[in-house]
Amino acid sequence: MKNSRKVLVFIIMYCFLCKTTLFAQDLEDTETIVYQPVSKNTITGEIKKESILQSWKKDSNNLQSINLNKKYTQSMETQAYIPTKRQTTIFEDMQSKIAYSLGEYVVEPLEILGEDNRTRITQTTEFPNSAICYLEMKFPDSDKIYVGTAWMYGKYMAVTAGHCVYDKSLGGWAEWIKAYPGRNGSKVPYGSYRATVLYTDEQYLQNESDDYDWGILTFAQNIGSKTGYFGASYSSADLSGTSVVLRGYPGEYYAQMWTMSGKIVGCSKLRLNYHIDTTGGQSGSPVYKDDGKYQCVGIHIQKGFGYYNQAIRITKDLFDIMNKYR
Repeated sequence: MKNSRKVLVFIIMYCFLCKTTLFAQDLEDTETIVYQPVSKNTITGEIKKESILQSWKKDSNNLQSINLNKKYTQSMETQAYIPTKRQTTIFEDMQSKIAYSLGEYVVEPLEILGEDNRTRITQTTEFPNSAICYLEMKFPDSDKIYVGTAWMYGKYMAVTAGHCVYDKSLGGWAEWIKAYPGRNGSKVPYGSYRATVLYTDEQYLQNESDDYDWGILTFAQNIGSKTGYFGASYSSADLSGTSVVLRGYPGEYYAQMWTMSGKIVGCSKLRLNYHIDTTGGQSGSPVYKDDGKYQCVGIHIQKGFGYYNQAIRITKDLFDIMNKYR
């Protein structure tokens, strides 16, 4: 009997030590995330580092192992600006329509999860659709035009994905990016605007890490007063179960806005996962809460590693960066 107790005590102590060792190993593996914005002026070609913001600790990307149930949560938000309804002159962009039909635009592979449940938006001058931009990008090492999505987040700035402003395989920084707010096929109700300064993270420039796949565009013109612009919401809480909308410009439909709603099915400190259909061209799309406040919680970037699509989460530091240029 005594021997049995000794064995039991030994097993308990061994398990405790193993658990402690694993916990210590997890702490050692915790990686430091430092956001370092870098900008390129598309007019002068100047590339420079911006000021460094506060660093913070990142857990593993394994969504199942992240514990977001803290005793308290942090949250911050900015409000959307909804413009007064006004008459707009509808312009036609037939040149790019012809180029698209001739195969001069790159259409990325599909990322549909089962049946395609997206629907087309035709009232693109109604907010928030007016604040969503169809992007055209030209990179140094390709003659093709690439397409993406951005969303207005201020009078002079928009948010998109990092790979819409920088692609190492295509020669690095985009030579130019055009934004067409509220575009509907060949109809461009607000005209087109060339971004004057492009921003992404230094880590994205170095290794194109998805953890840093964010981009910002600034413009010389006051676009947001006409189109309106989104707000943003940062929260340290678990966002699983939050209803969201993802709306943007899939590449297989010429400059058409498509949308789908769904719930966040998993989240970490850096990523949001959802069962919402997307295709290439929707990179950079706003992922915003479906509560009528038009506040974005993420930037759509890619197909996930499982049966879901994925956004980079708006963390506190990314929230601060976005507001620095707002």
